[in-house]
Amino acid sequence: MSDTNKRKRILWIHNFEKGTGKGGGWMFNQYEFIKQEADIYFLNNLRNPISFVKHCLHLRKLSKNYDIVHAQYGSAVGFITSLLHGTRIISLKGSDWYTAPNPSLLDRGRIILGNSMTRFSLNRVQHVIVMSERMKSQVLEKFPNTKVTTIVDPIDLDFFKPKSGSNNDNIKKVVFAAVDINTPVKRFWLASKAFELLKERRPNTELIIMSKIPHNEVCDFMNGMDVLLLTSSYEGWPNVVKEMLACNKPFVSTKVSDLEIIAKKTTSCSACDDNPETLALALEKALDASDENLRQYIDEFNMVQTMEKLKFIYCSFN
Repeated sequence: MSDTNKRKRILWIHNFEKGTGKGGGWMFNQYEFIKQEADIYFLNNLRNPISFVKHCLHLRKLSKNYDIVHAQYGSAVGFITSLLHGTRIISLKGSDWYTAPNPSLLDRGRIILGNSMTRFSLNRVQHVIVMSERMKSQVLEKFPNTKVTTIVDPIDLDFFKPKSGSNNDNIKKVVFAAVDINTPVKRFWLASKAFELLKERRPNTELIIMSKIPHNEVCDFMNGMDVLLLTSSYEGWPNVVKEMLACNKPFVSTKVSDLEIIAKKTTSCSACDDNPETLALALEKALDASDENLRQYIDEFNMVQTMEKLKFIYCSFN
């Protein structure tokens, strides 16, 4: 669609702010590859009831100008999108489908409401896009008549790649990545216990926290690490794992997303039970493993193939 005057038939609806650590970088990166065919609408201030209603009323009118409306998240974004005109698509990312562990009393009501909105939406849309085969099976179990496709968010494989000689000291570095280590889903307490057990057996190890690092520094940072430790209670398909694998760095994780499928194909990666001792042993195995081509397992998660899959879904509604 090189003709800028041609009507765009797709509307992307989201609630992600731009900026480092805001969580929506994946979406803005993908939008650059679809912006000639799609417009974008930002749902700001959704916790304000007046703002929520205004967005609903405005989008009801606006959606008449599009053939497809695509919610980039479930919860309130999916709920509003499910009320609109046209073909309705929802992309589920993880926290809009799963329930966070041990939420505070303040968050509990919000989480219940958000999950209820997601499930309401799934009964009213024509297509659901999920992040993993595990999530797909879970959605189909609850909504067997729903059309569900797995499309994993892509990463920049030209940017994330191995760099030799990045970690030449004798200290083996275990990296734990989180915007906020106190987020209950990430379970930093479990990572800490696992690392303490590793440290008892391998004193020459260090636990490094990766948080809010500028994007242009992430690849060099990861190449300086030896193994990623991920102890989440759930994930969509964690970008940090894709990025480490692209740099030929192994991961040790709990059994989330489709990581167990990847781990079984390797000698250095592991997807474990939620047990500190098991995770510590897996970290030791990863540190002792020989180098291997881990990048091959995420080659398909490039931008071109991902956007082709998405456009195929759009074209199916012509």
